[in-house]
Amino acid sequence: MNENGTGAGGEPKIGGGSKVAGILILIFVIAAVGIVVYKFLLPRIMEREQRATSDARTDVDTIRIAGDNYLGYWFISSPEMRKRASRAGIQLQFTDDGGAYAERLRKFSNKQYDCIVLPVNSYLEHGERYKYPGVIVASISESKGADGIVGYSDHVSTGKVNDLNDPSLLFVLTGASPSEFLLDLTIASFGLEQLGRDAMGQRPWMRAVASSKEVYETAKRNEGDIFILWEPDLSKALELPGMKYIFGSDQFAGYIVDVMVFHRDFVKKKPKVIQKFLRTYYRVMSYYGNQRDLMIKDMGKVSGLKKSVVEKMLDKIDWHSLSENLSLQFGIAKNVGAQVREGLVDTIIACTDVMIQTGRFQTDPLRGDPYKIINSDFMDELSKTTSALGITTVGKVTFTPMTDWSRLREIGTMRVEPITFQTGNDMLDYNGKQAVDKIAQMLTHNFPDKRVEIRGHTGPGANEAQNVKLSQRRADAVLQYLKAVYNIDANRARAVGVGSSQPPPKKPGENQRTYRYRMPRVEFILYEANPL
Repeated sequence: MNENGTGAGGEPKIGGGSKVAGILILIFVIAAVGIVVYKFLLPRIMEREQRATSDARTDVDTIRIAGDNYLGYWFISSPEMRKRASRAGIQLQFTDDGGAYAERLRKFSNKQYDCIVLPVNSYLEHGERYKYPGVIVASISESKGADGIVGYSDHVSTGKVNDLNDPSLLFVLTGASPSEFLLDLTIASFGLEQLGRDAMGQRPWMRAVASSKEVYETAKRNEGDIFILWEPDLSKALELPGMKYIFGSDQFAGYIVDVMVFHRDFVKKKPKVIQKFLRTYYRVMSYYGNQRDLMIKDMGKVSGLKKSVVEKMLDKIDWHSLSENLSLQFGIAKNVGAQVREGLVDTIIACTDVMIQTGRFQTDPLRGDPYKIINSDFMDELSKTTSALGITTVGKVTFTPMTDWSRLREIGTMRVEPITFQTGNDMLDYNGKQAVDKIAQMLTHNFPDKRVEIRGHTGPGANEAQNVKLSQRRADAVLQYLKAVYNIDANRARAVGVGSSQPPPKKPGENQRTYRYRMPRVEFILYEANPL
């Protein structure tokens, strides 16, 4: 080797350092391949071998589902569901995100989840940003008291919903949750106009916290006036001295409905997997439905709740069976002549209306077509292939005659658009009928087990006796319209004319002319169905 580093023939000579580097690179590549084989390929090979030599299914599909620990979703993650899903060749991966709806939708839109479970109103609100990436394939359950509004009795002395129409009260609730929607629903249904938003779109009378548990702790410290919680914190709050129940999801129907939403891409690529999953899910519901004690025991194990708490919560959740999904939610009749209705469509429309009225939406994000986020094909197929489940008809609540309405608990006065009459008489005009139509829909679908008083009012006049007669005739006209067009039970409703004796509260800053214009009106006051 000469001085310039070349060999005898003048060619460059590879040094020892280069050889070492090459060997190290080779070792690194071999190690990397080994790690890949060990971490990824070997487990798959072993998994395939295990399935080939056992009772496990060799053809397995994975469904990634996101939800939270709400008991209404329990059947999806129950021990029996995991067992039967495995037997059917489905691997369920359930993620509990603690109720982070916005994040749940973001990941769902990015296909990190195949299915999400959540209330209809939450999907409407958070799904809009992502152009609604999934479709509702099943209705899971409805809250029947699992969400509620409570307050200290010295601040809500009568206990009526309309006591809440006071911005000086401090409302404490979990932000961007079913609790806030319950508040929106209450504001919209009962016309709580004082609970509006300021110029910045904020609600200065509301304090949003992170969880229902935190709401309870705040109530316990007496740091607020009105508290909105869900179970089990709701029951705990009602045990606090001076706390009174005001309103909740047990007082209405068709709003807080939880659903299964599958990603549109998964629907297109794996419809048979969804069908298999739903069939398994309803078999699990039937299994636990026939073994209530086992269901309570398993729920307690999974949720960590005591038996007494679980039993109390069961009465506050109405799970929707397959037959109820077919006849009451998707409008699919299996038997000729069976009564059906599209409950999901009604819920979507009702929730959208509330969110527009309370400023959460400016316009309908679905542009008047709720079917854009519903896929009934899976339920329709189940109705053809599932035999043992009959279709129940839509039942009607029976109202017994009631002569003394003072014995009934008054819930509150419903929000209603002005009801107008033809000039010179007590007949409803076109706009008046449209306003009554909206009330009829709410009475039929959202408050089906409540009585209603139709109360007519007039402005002041020289002859109060004539005012009373006019207000009575107009209340009677509205009642007759409800009975003739919507077949409202005669025992359920009554018409009362009070003349000008009960003027409405004057709004802050309202001039006298506008105030007098509002005096002639028709109100709808909800009552409990019976004195018990």
